[in-house]
Amino acid sequence: MYEWMSRARTAVLDSLAPARCASCGDAGQVLCEACVAFLEVAPPPLIAGAGARAAFVYDDEVRQVLHHGKFRDCRTALRALAWLGASRLTPPVGAMVVPVPLSRGRLAERGYNQARVVAGAFADFHGLPIADLLERTRETPPQSTLDRSARQASVAGAFAAICDVAGKRLWVVDDVLTTGATSNAARGALLDAGAAQVEVAVLAAVL
Repeated sequence: MYEWMSRARTAVLDSLAPARCASCGDAGQVLCEACVAFLEVAPPPLIAGAGARAAFVYDDEVRQVLHHGKFRDCRTALRALAWLGASRLTPPVGAMVVPVPLSRGRLAERGYNQARVVAGAFADFHGLPIADLLERTRETPPQSTLDRSARQASVAGAFAAICDVAGKRLWVVDDVLTTGATSNAARGALLDAGAAQVEVAVLAAVL
C-alpha cells in the first residue's frame, strides 16, 4: 500500500468515534489495524456484464462492519471502510456518483440508506458529485432470502431514473454484490433513460 494511503487511513480511523472496532470489538479505532490487514482485495472484474468492480471480498471482517452499518446504525465504521475501499477503485472520468436506492419501506424501517453512505465516501474521496437519480418503483423482498433466479426476477424493472440522465457518465454504487441482479437492474434503468456510460462499484462482493 502506498505510504500516503497508509497515512490517510490512519488519520481517518484515528479521528472517528466510537473508538471500538466494528469487526472484532477491540477498543482503540473504529476499524483496527489488525482487521484492516485481513481485508481481502477483490480481483476485478467480478461480473463483466455489468462492468462491476468491488473494493473488497465479502469476508468475515467486512461482513461484521456492514452488519453494524446496516442494522446497528454504525455509519461511522461503514464510512471508514468505504473510504478505504474508494482508494482501490477508479471511477469513470467526469462521472456522477449514483447510490442504489432502498425501497421506501426499508428506508423508513432502517432510517438511512447504507448504499448512500458508501456512495458518499466514494464521491468525497474522488472529488465527484453525488445525486439520487434512481428510485425503486416497487417493494422487493430482501435479496438474501432469494436464490439467483428469484433475485433477478425480483428486481427486474424495479428501478427507474427520476432525472434527465441523457448523455451523462454515471458511477452506480452499492454496498454488497452477490449475484449482480440489483446492480444490473439499476444500471439498465439508467442506460434505458439515455445515460452515455454507466459503471458499477460496490464495497464488497461475494465470491
